[in-house]
Amino acid sequence: MPDGCTAGAKIIGDRFYMLKNRDLILGGFRDTVVFEDDVFYVAGVNPSEGEHTGAAFGFNRSGLAGCNTTVLVTSHRAYDILLERILRETRTIEDAFELVEKDLESGERYHWSNFILASPTGVGAIEIGDGVAVLEQDPNIITRTNHHLLLPTSDILRRASLAERETGGPLNTSQRRRQEAAKLLSEATSMMDMTQLLGTHKEGRGFDSICRHISSNPRTEPYRGETVYSYIAEVLGFDSEKLEFRLKVAQGNPCTGTFKEFVIDFDSPESKFTLMNNYP
Repeated sequence: MPDGCTAGAKIIGDRFYMLKNRDLILGGFRDTVVFEDDVFYVAGVNPSEGEHTGAAFGFNRSGLAGCNTTVLVTSHRAYDILLERILRETRTIEDAFELVEKDLESGERYHWSNFILASPTGVGAIEIGDGVAVLEQDPNIITRTNHHLLLPTSDILRRASLAERETGGPLNTSQRRRQEAAKLLSEATSMMDMTQLLGTHKEGRGFDSICRHISSNPRTEPYRGETVYSYIAEVLGFDSEKLEFRLKVAQGNPCTGTFKEFVIDFDSPESKFTLMNNYP
């Protein structure tokens, strides 16, 4: 089930934050997490079968973090499969983009999407369309919602059916949501700012709201969905010998939910045990 999400990343001093609201139409959804020696991620969901597959949000030991957002649902593979490969096989944003390009050149195709990436040397977004991908890089800040900024897909998205857009919603609401997220992220300087950003509403609390709430009459808006999880990764210590990894996650709407914080230590069995037994 593709995510109708708001995502971004920002470098502040010797650390970066990567954040994402996960908006789905699946009632009672529960995350599946993978925590191995070199990678941590929250699993994605196969849209055709409803089974967990690939990665929707995560990072690796090298300090490369990534998450994704839906742009258009197609008949092809779940993009989460590709993000998992990035987290497992690459260490830099440039390497990640090269992997995507080679994969598409080989003939693989995926739902259209955005990949937000963050590393100690910068942040970026890979936009993926119909067999094509482009990369935007920035030294400090990046945001994406459920449309492309660089690929010329706007007309296609305007004409797309509700089912093809799924929880991404109409193009104009995605555009307004990204503008709001970009403004708030540009002003954010702390973890508290990041949690407040994810809990931000518009009046209707629908497709144009960063924190999305279920419709009072879901039959009239079957693809609206709601925010089922919120994630913030903090990777710090760029100048030290070993990076530090922290994760804050809230189940349900972040405006009212409680964020749990975890230290992700790839060398610590205790860290893995704590997270796997206390993840919401």
